Amino acid sequence: MTDPTDDLTPLQRARRARVDEAALALLRGGGPSAVTMEAVAATSGVAKTTLYRRYRDRGDLLAATLGRAVRVWEPTPTGDVRAGLLAVLAETRRQMHDVLGPGGLAALVADEDPAFTAAVRAVLVPWAQALSDLVAAHARAGTVRPDVDPDAVVTLLLGAYVGHLLWHRDVPEGALDPAADLMWAALTGRPATQPLG
Repeated sequence: MTDPTDDLTPLQRARRARVDEAALALLRGGGPSAVTMEAVAATSGVAKTTLYRRYRDRGDLLAATLGRAVRVWEPTPTGDVRAGLLAVLAETRRQMHDVLGPGGLAALVADEDPAFTAAVRAVLVPWAQALSDLVAAHARAGTVRPDVDPDAVVTLLLGAYVGHLLWHRDVPEGALDPAADLMWAALTGRPATQPLG
């Protein structure tokens, strides 16, 4: 019973945005268990009865919010592998930092809420598959080494965020740019000759 994809009135869009912001703030701070209908209603200022008209339960609300928060990734090979890596790492950071946050990421790693893990995978797996397909397209086009494993690239890109977070306790914007340089060198077989930025 998630929000329909048809047109919403401006008031409905504003209400849905408040609900999404509240649910994500609760998720980032306390993990999926903090995202209750009561907490979302109190944080967003949207009545609990309104939430229940739109969502069956907290799992439905959380899945719908995640579905809207994770952008659909439709990359196309441009030949500029380094610029593509920067864009992917920036989006990875946004998804991990701004959408999941420490609470959501910890719950995901611990698999403490299987329904939450399934909801996250439902929105991240298509994104990761599109990225893997992009790497494969670059390999076919000759802009990266032909022996590159696209799935390994996706794993390394996601791991760059988690590694930086564990090492430095935060991942500010631009912090993953050096990882893009290293990935560029590995993917193309050529050293990075100039700093990114």
